[in-house]
Amino acid sequence: MKIYLRPLLCVLLYASLLSSCKKKNKDVLPQQNAKCPLQAIDAPHGNVKTFEWVGNRLVRMFFKDDEPIIAVFKYNTKGQVDIMDITAQTSSEKYQVKFTYNDKNQVTKTNVSIGLYPFLTNEFTYNEIGNIGSVKTVVEIFGKKLNTKTRVEYIKGNVARVTATLEGEAEKTAYVGDKYDDKIQFVPEQYKIAALGFVGLSNSYFSYLSANNMTKCKIYDENGKVNQDTEISYIYDLKGLPKQSESITVSGSVKKVEVCSYRFDCK
Repeated sequence: MKIYLRPLLCVLLYASLLSSCKKKNKDVLPQQNAKCPLQAIDAPHGNVKTFEWVGNRLVRMFFKDDEPIIAVFKYNTKGQVDIMDITAQTSSEKYQVKFTYNDKNQVTKTNVSIGLYPFLTNEFTYNEIGNIGSVKTVVEIFGKKLNTKTRVEYIKGNVARVTATLEGEAEKTAYVGDKYDDKIQFVPEQYKIAALGFVGLSNSYFSYLSANNMTKCKIYDENGKVNQDTEISYIYDLKGLPKQSESITVSGSVKKVEVCSYRFDCK
């Protein structure tokens, strides 16, 4: 279920290995919309996310959120995301995610640490068509361990419903994907892989396990109650990539409307 922690943990994601352009090994990492990599997401008040690339590898992402955050990816010799380091401008703490793969190039485990201390472990099992079917999460905090088992259900390759059981309690709804568009998900593949480090922390990350872009979803709190209702409308170009979006998020009595524009570098 969702665990409420400091803002840095809830913004995390993305990439870098400056020497990656020198590697001769062919990347096994599939590239979503590889011909049109995402460069930036902008809002009326200015740029909010930027993506830096070396070849077809996402190497760095910068968030201008409440607390500016930099995420950097390191790759192994197979071109798989090996380590992700996350730092905040106002903090000396570093969050690190390590990824483990099976022989099908699927992420089977993510280990998150804060400084030198282990914090979170996610273990993934896959269904017969290769989608993540369940997640076992162990969180270590204040000398105690919390165990969560999560089940993921799909409709047409998109996450329709996620349920979670915490420490043997009754199963509760964590996420419901009400609607998706018919376009290939535009976020970089590394973004989706990075999300696997944090699905045990925030239920909002489950939308990135889908084939298409989420346009309406509900996120639930640890009590199985709706915590956030989000609806996004996109305007697409002729390539099926978003040019602009308007998102409406309702959380309790608070309603937030955000308009964003997207920049891609089509080759």
